[in-house]
Amino acid sequence: MRLLIYILPFLFSNLIYSQLNLELKEKYTSNWSIPDKKKLENADRYFSNQEYLFARPIYDSLYKAHKGDLYIGYLLGSCDTYDSHHQINSESLIKAAESIKSDLLDYDYFLGRAYEFNNREADAIVQFEKYKLNPLNKALKEEVDHQINICKNAILFENKSAVAKITNIGPPVNSIGSEYTPVFPSNEFFMVFTYRGEKSMGGKQLLPNKIDEKNGIYFEDIMISHKDDKNNWTEPKPINSLNTTGHDAVISISHDGQKLFIYKNIGVGNGDIFMSTLDGSNWSIPEKVKGINSNFWEGSMCLSPDEKIIYFSSERQGGYGGRDIYFAQLMADGTWGNVKNLGPDINTKYDEDAPFVHSDGKTLFFASTGHNSIGGYDIFKSEMKQGKWSTPYNVGKPVNTTQDDKFYVVSSDGERGYYSSERKDGLGLQDIYMVEPGLFGKPSSLVLITGNVTYDNEPVKATIFVRSKLNRKDFSGIFNSNSITGNYMVNLPSGNEYEIVYRYLNTAITKDISTAKIDTFAKIEINTELFSDDFLKLNYAKVDSSELKPDDFTSIGLTQDELFTKFGNTVVDSLYYTVQIGAYKLIENFNYSKLIGLPKAQRKTFSDNITRFTLGGFNTLNETNAILLKAKKNGIKDSFIIAIYKGERYYFTELINQHILK
Repeated sequence: MRLLIYILPFLFSNLIYSQLNLELKEKYTSNWSIPDKKKLENADRYFSNQEYLFARPIYDSLYKAHKGDLYIGYLLGSCDTYDSHHQINSESLIKAAESIKSDLLDYDYFLGRAYEFNNREADAIVQFEKYKLNPLNKALKEEVDHQINICKNAILFENKSAVAKITNIGPPVNSIGSEYTPVFPSNEFFMVFTYRGEKSMGGKQLLPNKIDEKNGIYFEDIMISHKDDKNNWTEPKPINSLNTTGHDAVISISHDGQKLFIYKNIGVGNGDIFMSTLDGSNWSIPEKVKGINSNFWEGSMCLSPDEKIIYFSSERQGGYGGRDIYFAQLMADGTWGNVKNLGPDINTKYDEDAPFVHSDGKTLFFASTGHNSIGGYDIFKSEMKQGKWSTPYNVGKPVNTTQDDKFYVVSSDGERGYYSSERKDGLGLQDIYMVEPGLFGKPSSLVLITGNVTYDNEPVKATIFVRSKLNRKDFSGIFNSNSITGNYMVNLPSGNEYEIVYRYLNTAITKDISTAKIDTFAKIEINTELFSDDFLKLNYAKVDSSELKPDDFTSIGLTQDELFTKFGNTVVDSLYYTVQIGAYKLIENFNYSKLIGLPKAQRKTFSDNITRFTLGGFNTLNETNAILLKAKKNGIKDSFIIAIYKGERYYFTELINQHILK
C-alpha cells in the first residue's frame, strides 16, 4: 500500500544519502546490550530508508540510555529536523558531533536543515553550500539548490508578512493526535476533517514490513464537528458510515455541503478519489469518481461553485513535476472528461497539491513546494483574469512557515480561512488553524443563497436549477435541498443575472436574482413553498387585498412624521416594530433581489392567513424607520412599519386608541 505524504507524514522522498557510518557505529556501540543493538538495527533501517519519524523515537530512547554518545546524538538530531516539535533540539545534537563530522557524509546537510528550521536561513545556506562540495549526482545537487532557494525566499519574506491573524482553533477539534484537511460548506455550519490518533477506529496498527511494534501508527478517520449557538466548534464525532479500520481521509466538500470527497487507496492504482452524498443526515457509501482517476496517484480536489469543473492533483505522466494540478469538465452522462493540465503558470517541476476554488469562482488557493516556497508546502493564491489563472503568489508569513502548510479553504464571506500546519506550537503533529481575514483584505464578491424548500408544508429533496441569464456559460448548475430539513445553499458570483428554478414532482417556482451591482458579500434567505393542486384547494381562500395595506393615520389626527416625533423613542413592554416588505397568499412572486444588503428577512403567517415578509424586530420606531428608509432605497417602495403587541399585529390607530402608546 502506498500512502500519501500528507496522510502519513512519516515517509519522505528527498534524495539525500542518509548514509550510516559502520565504523562509527561499531566504535560507539560495540559494548551495548543485545536488545539495544537490535533496537539500533531497526532505527538504522528506517533512517537509511529516510523514514525519519519512525527512526526518531528509537534513537531517542537509545540516546537517553547512552547519554554522551555523539554518533547516536547526531542521528537523533538529524531525525529531529523532520519533527516540528523537536527541531529546536536538532542544532545542538548535530553540532555536538562536530569532532567526527569528517566521517559523517551528510553532516553539513542536516546541520543546514537544523539552521533552516530554527530561523537561521543565512547559516543554513552556508552549510548547504558546504554540502555541495561533496561528489553529488545531478538530482541530489538540484535538491540541495532547491533548499538554498527556499532559504533565500524565507529571507526575502522576513519583512513581507500578510495582514492576517493566525489562531490554532484548539480543543475540542485539535488534540495530541493529528487533525488536517478541514473542509466545510459555505455557511460553516459544520466542519469535516481527517483525524489520526488514539480515537482512530482500529487503534494503533502496524504497516507492512514494520516489525518494531512501538512504531505502529493510528490510521485516519473522518470526523465532523458542528458550530453551537455561541459559534464554537463542538466535540468531533466520527462519521461511522465512512470510516473503516484502514485509511479514510476527507479531501473536499461541495460548497453546498451535499457531496463529500474522500481519498482511498484500495484496489488497482496508487490512490483514488471517491464521493459520498448526504441523504438527510446520512452519508452514502463512497463511490469512485469517474473520469479523473488513473493508474497513478490522485489525492486532492475541489469543485467550482457551479460544480461544472473539478480541479484535482495527480502524479500521472506528462505533467511538469511530481504532482500537478489538473482540471476536467462535467460531461452530459455525469462523468468527468476533457482532462487538462492547469499549465506552467501554476505547476512547477516540484509538487503542487490541494487546490481550492473559492465560492466567488475567481480565486484559487493551492499548496506548492515549488515557486518561491519558504519551506515544505506553502499556500499560494491565483485569480481568474480574462479566462485564465494568473501567476500565483506566495501568501507569505505568518500563514506559511518552514513546515508543510496545506489544504487552505475559505468561507464564502472571505472573513475566515482554515488550513492545516505542522507548527512548533501545535497540539499534535498537525493542527487546524484559522486565518482572519481569509482572503487577505480582498472583499468577497458574491451572494450566498440559503433557505429551505417545502412541498405541502413538508421539507423535501427538491431539484434546484440555477443558470445565468446574461451569459449562460458563466454559471449553470443543478443542486438539491436536504431530504430531511429541506435546507439548501447556492453561491452566486457577482456581476450577473440569475434564474433559480425550484422543482419537486410536477410543481416548480422560478426566482430571479440580480448580482449585477454587487461588489461585496451578501446573504439572502429564500424559503420556497411548493404546493400540490389539492393542497391549495383545501387550504387557501381568496385574500382581501385591503388587509395588506398600511395604517391610515387620519383617524387619529397624526401624520406619520408626527407619530415618529411624539413616539419615536418610546419603549413599551411586549411591543416591537418591524418593516413589512411584502404580504402574500402564496410567496412565489416575492422579489428576493431587493433584499441584498438588508437584514435577514423573516416570514410569518398571522391569524388573517396572510404570509408577511418583514425585516428585523425593534423596540423603537426610530430604529425601525432607519431600516424602512434602506428598504425603500433598495426599491421596495410599498414597504411600511407594522407593530406587534403581545404576538399580534396592531394598527397604530389601535395602539393610540387603546392607550398602548401614550
